[in-house]
Amino acid sequence: MICSPIVLAASLLLFPAASGGPSPSTPTVDWTGFFSTVSVSGAEYSPALKALEGKRVRLRGHAVLEPVPPGGLFLTHVPSERLHPDDEETLPWDSVAVAWRPGIVLPPIPSRPTVEGTLRLGNRRVGQENVILTLEDAVPVVGPPPAALPSR
Repeated sequence: MICSPIVLAASLLLFPAASGGPSPSTPTVDWTGFFSTVSVSGAEYSPALKALEGKRVRLRGHAVLEPVPPGGLFLTHVPSERLHPDDEETLPWDSVAVAWRPGIVLPPIPSRPTVEGTLRLGNRRVGQENVILTLEDAVPVVGPPPAALPSR
């Protein structure tokens, strides 16, 4: 389910276990730092990303509405509501799979969530899709509620 940030913040008051304990010191990764080289023959992970393999990281991306893998979701660096527009059978090549931490209660997930999970590099098949990396044992990361608008 995709929702607004206000609904997400309110739901965390009702479902505090959903946050699962993200740490403020967790490094953040982004698609711009995933690769040191991208060419027609392939892509090579950046040394910085390789150094984070097996560690907990944060990533903010666009949630894919369809397909949704069991127990997780797919993230892309640009909005992709459905399968890849150039090939109706696949996600974009640099999609990331998120596998939620077992047993957590999830709030509604916004369309552009930030998640924290253990980074696993390498192509994997998740559901019917191939991804370049996975965040395992993931939890949603939610900041403080939005500031109130000033009164007039």
